[in-house]
Amino acid sequence: MQYEHIWKKVLADHEEVVYEFSVSQNYIIFCTIIYSLFSLVLSIFIIGIPLLLYVLFYYLFYIKVANAYAFTNKRILIHKGWLTTVLTSVDFNKITDTYVVEPFLQRVFTKSGNLVVNTAGTDLYEIILRDVDSPYEVKKKLDELIDKSEQESET
Repeated sequence: MQYEHIWKKVLADHEEVVYEFSVSQNYIIFCTIIYSLFSLVLSIFIIGIPLLLYVLFYYLFYIKVANAYAFTNKRILIHKGWLTTVLTSVDFNKITDTYVVEPFLQRVFTKSGNLVVNTAGTDLYEIILRDVDSPYEVKKKLDELIDKSEQESET
């Protein structure tokens, strides 16, 4: 597991990571190319080179490190940040609904999108897992884990 060092800090007894993921590699490559080209066009001005360095740092390093997602057998874990971090945890029994949002350009060029998770007690969305590969497949995995968790709690 790529993010094992994060999850081992928060996993409870009898809890295991079933699926871990991050921002889509296709999304990262696409954005790196587009913004690098934009930066190179601006390089005739002073701001182009610093912008290019920022784009390379942001898309080639920061995005992957600062966005780690996991489904355990009991909950969703979302780890955001690099130097300062925030960990969000949502138990499966608190999830009311999930849906996928695929912006047109992302769907066409990177085959990525967002998985939105709503929880009990609010009308607004709670969690957005941004720019994930094959968001419908990720939603299916989450739905399967939620169903399995519900069946286990009934027995």
